[in-house]
Amino acid sequence: MSGDPTADPIDRSSPGWRWLPVLVVVAVIAIVAGGGQLAGAAGNAAPAGPQEVGGAVRLQPLPGWAAAEPPGAPHQELTLSRGSVTLQVVAVPGWSGTPEDLAQTYLDRSLRPRIEDLEIGQASSGTLTSGVPAVRFGYVGLADGVTIEGAVTVATGATTGAIFDASAPKGDLAGVASDVDTMIEDAEVG
Repeated sequence: MSGDPTADPIDRSSPGWRWLPVLVVVAVIAIVAGGGQLAGAAGNAAPAGPQEVGGAVRLQPLPGWAAAEPPGAPHQELTLSRGSVTLQVVAVPGWSGTPEDLAQTYLDRSLRPRIEDLEIGQASSGTLTSGVPAVRFGYVGLADGVTIEGAVTVATGATTGAIFDASAPKGDLAGVASDVDTMIEDAEVG
């Protein structure tokens, strides 16, 4: 090393130094392009297969929705997610009451205990595409200090009740509302 403090310690005249900036740019482009492909692949993932819940509720997740359980796994509850939005599907085998009765039971036993400052919207009645009766209501409240909003649809088939609870941090649910509506409307409830 020379005693000259202004001397450049790197020999920039060597042939390897000339290619270093080019290699850095190529590496950055590869990382960005590869990351974009990975991000795109996650958003364009093939839809999960049909999901059966409780042996009598069948739901087809749309593209972009991920199921917590693999297709064909037996379960009474199913959680689908897309970003910050979750859709909980709960089967209630042997339910013989009305959708309104099951909605009130769900409200009292599940929503009220876990959501603070719960405000419930006006309920509306209707049917799913298959003709099974259903009731729907929205809600807003606090869960773990975060303001959330949700939409609950409760349907009752011949031998089973089904609860569909879509929820997200306030403002996030609107972006996927049509997906949620489609999956619920097309669900089969036995």
